[in-house]
Amino acid sequence: MKKYIILSVLFTLFGLVSCYDDDSSLGTKKIGDITIGTLEDASIISYSGNKLIREPEIETTYPDDQLTYAWYIYKEDQDKGFRTNKIDSVKNLSYEVNLPAGSYTIIFEATATENGYAATAEMKLAVSTTFSQGFYILKETADGNTELDVYTQNGLVPDLLAMTQGEALPGSPRNLSVGYSQAFIDTEENKMVNANTVCITTESDKLICLRTVDMLKAFDNSNLLFEEMEADEEPYCMIRSLASIFYFSNKGIRSSSTSENSGKMGFPLDNGGSKHVQIVNGGFGGHVYWNNTKHRVMTVDYNCIAASEIEYNTEINQDNLECLSSGLNYVGGGETIYFLCQDKVSGTRYLYLLSGGAIVEIRPLNSALHLAQGDIIAGNGLTGTFIYSVHNNKLYAYNFDAETEIEIPVTGLPAGETISYIFNLYWNMGPFGDTSLNFDNIVIGTQKENTYTVYLYNIRGGQPYGEPIDQFSGEGKLKSVRYVCQLVVDQIAMLGPFYGYGPCFPY
Repeated sequence: MKKYIILSVLFTLFGLVSCYDDDSSLGTKKIGDITIGTLEDASIISYSGNKLIREPEIETTYPDDQLTYAWYIYKEDQDKGFRTNKIDSVKNLSYEVNLPAGSYTIIFEATATENGYAATAEMKLAVSTTFSQGFYILKETADGNTELDVYTQNGLVPDLLAMTQGEALPGSPRNLSVGYSQAFIDTEENKMVNANTVCITTESDKLICLRTVDMLKAFDNSNLLFEEMEADEEPYCMIRSLASIFYFSNKGIRSSSTSENSGKMGFPLDNGGSKHVQIVNGGFGGHVYWNNTKHRVMTVDYNCIAASEIEYNTEINQDNLECLSSGLNYVGGGETIYFLCQDKVSGTRYLYLLSGGAIVEIRPLNSALHLAQGDIIAGNGLTGTFIYSVHNNKLYAYNFDAETEIEIPVTGLPAGETISYIFNLYWNMGPFGDTSLNFDNIVIGTQKENTYTVYLYNIRGGQPYGEPIDQFSGEGKLKSVRYVCQLVVDQIAMLGPFYGYGPCFPY
């Protein structure tokens, strides 16, 4: 009897399995038959009537009338589900972008009404305002003062200081630098905020720091310090460190954390500084800088607690030296920082080479080198061990590893224009951030009377390659070009060199 019961149970189980197989093969054979093609990432300027247009390619066996569609958007720091914010319910999207600057994810979803099966595809959307992302141009006006232009995908916007602050900044330009995630008090909202900024200093010792989203003034000489700024203070630059903003002046070095605070600077560390500052190991090793007061290369830790001269046994009389240029090179996983200095008495130039924040060589340059004669100097950052110089309106590259120099032919420059500027400008976000905006360009500027033109070149082997990929012109004398990205730069991103990916951006 027990045997028959067992057999009966087994037959029942076989029957259930058979029924299950039959039902699944008949009822769900279409599940999964929706494939959505790749959606291309986009970068759009907001509040300008610009639209995000996407027409996704869909492969499916479902009839059109059995599919529904939805488009969703969420910001990078959103902690809710992606279906929180639907922007449309159509297949082909035409969405006017009126959003705050930032990084967004767009998700397209196609759903079969028959069984609820859904497939999705996503893309990145980088949203900027007129000022929040682009190439900032520091220039000298016809009357010798300082102005600022910005070039974005919508073209050139000139004279931002006159437009937003009412007038140009007194004095000729000294420096332009970018402060990512700078803390300050938003006087319009009356609250502490963090934002990307540009900082401008002039030879008349004026300083202004502007939020790049809307050109709101964060700081100037009147409110940067807790105490009143002394009349003889010479502001040099404000730059992003590992997790702080550092301010260098002739009075020394001050810092303020990038965490939410007033952003004001306290008492200075040491004395002396300059605009020639380079970050070491992503900020983990602090900064090295030229001290105009002490005529030495010095170092300051990332907490801004101690500053000291970098010792090196040399017979060179450094007291007569002034710094002409500095830069950071990261090629082959090795970080090299240079300072190019000149003896004000003899005219001899010396190349300081540093590794790991220590001086490894002070090299007197042969006077026949173009690097020893040119007055426009800049270093390569990521693709070649070069220091560029312009001499007699020609471009040269000095290989500091091989100690050789070559002339670099430049195509696409009109006859009659004088090369007045060169810089290696890049955005190099490592794998811990959004890499969709990465680029690496050689910037060459020319001057013809009171008109400047900026040419952007791709790089091959550390040299400008081919015809310019973009160019733009403006009024004034070109002094500096810096790129501002709208992305948030956190401490992990700053540590790119520490993880072997190189610096995010040049100083």
